Amino acid sequence: MKRVLILGATGQIAQWVALDLGQHADVQQTLLLRNPRKLSGREPANAQVVIGDVLDKKLLRQVMVGQDIVYANLIGEDLDKQARAIIAAMQACGVHRLVFVLSLGADFGAP
Repeated sequence: MKRVLILGATGQIAQWVALDLGQHADVQQTLLLRNPRKLSGREPANAQVVIGDVLDKKLLRQVMVGQDIVYANLIGEDLDKQARAIIAAMQACGVHRLVFVLSLGADFGAP
């Protein structure tokens, strides 16, 4: 069983990742998100939803325990602080795999 922690789970790309991972019986997901109003109601059966912020060090370590992979899909002016908090929690919990996706500087508007 692989355990995947998805940070920023209501982000557009993160939702696609969670839905895809939801099709795998050998995966258990933990979805961490700040705003429960952004939940779609279509969260996979293999997902546990946790409401909170990656800058909450205590909560981040709690959800990090036992994870195999961390997928971070975050935004904000404080990405450096978020990244440091994630890495510190990963090191404290012995998690070694991180996928960090962001669209910083991407322009999706029409030319």
